[in-house]
Amino acid sequence: MLLVLGRLLTELNHKVLLIDSTMAQSVQGYLPYATSGSGIQEFEGMDVAYGYINGMQLERGLTQPLIETDYDIMLLDTDHTQFVAGKEISSYEKRVWCWDGRRTSLHRNEDLLLRLCLHEAATPLLFYRMLSPALMGTLSEWRLDTRTRQLQWEETEFQFPLDERDAAVDLDNQHHSRIQLRGLSGAYKQNLLTMLQQLCECDSKAARKAWSSVRKRNRMW
Repeated sequence: MLLVLGRLLTELNHKVLLIDSTMAQSVQGYLPYATSGSGIQEFEGMDVAYGYINGMQLERGLTQPLIETDYDIMLLDTDHTQFVAGKEISSYEKRVWCWDGRRTSLHRNEDLLLRLCLHEAATPLLFYRMLSPALMGTLSEWRLDTRTRQLQWEETEFQFPLDERDAAVDLDNQHHSRIQLRGLSGAYKQNLLTMLQQLCECDSKAARKAWSSVRKRNRMW
């Protein structure tokens, strides 16, 4: 999902750094020459960093020190507190709380927010909520029953319905090391365009144009 978002951003002429700082390191499954450990690769017009647990490790992995002007947008995926400390999370312009619908994931996310010390924040932080997969007729009114009250939720929610077409495209992209948009469901497309507009302050016309351009450019003959 973040790779698709990053690809759309590159189509909008943004220089993008995508960082997978999760325990699973699943982004490596999409890269053509991912090595074990850590690395930074150019992929589909963006730079993708993987295997870095904290920012200091990432700095050492870059060819030169990271400065604000190097990238227009940084997309970070993490499920621990090593890369983002509680005091730093407020400096991120947009924050998304992700959930797969499982009860254990709900508890882990709640514990993570507490370890980030968000309950000690001076003012509540705004988060978007994302549910993937979102099953029809299930968890229609899902909410985070968190022990911290220093969170506020954005009105817009991202809910990606479970669709075998999206799963098939995702697997195909992994095996071919590419970002192909053809075959994705209409719901998936609409959610990605909404994310593009909400998270990256892109208008709907530019978002649709970027999607159409990427979809046509990656067409296989």
